[in-house]
Amino acid sequence: MEFRCADLERAARYKLLIGLVYPRPIALVSTVNANGVLNAAPFSFFNVAADEPPLVMLSFNRRTDGTMKDTVRNIRRMEEFVVNLVDEDIANGMVLAGQELPETESEF
Repeated sequence: MEFRCADLERAARYKLLIGLVYPRPIALVSTVNANGVLNAAPFSFFNVAADEPPLVMLSFNRRTDGTMKDTVRNIRRMEEFVVNLVDEDIANGMVLAGQELPETESEF
């Protein structure tokens, strides 16, 4: 079966890509901004890229208005983040953390 990603609408392309790796863990990435506001964001596109040096790979989309997401800005400013794996007990909270909230409001 062949697909030309350029010929697919964004939603169809996303659905195809997320189905390639299953089961796929979701990372809950936590950061803090310069004002001390905590941020949590789920990432379905992440992986371990290497162990020496230890590298974790995250893939970022933009917010629906085209601006950079808080997580990216926080990582660039503060130069740190934590990758948390989500279990079933906090899955609903992870989904809620995926909402687009103002930078001044914590997803926690």
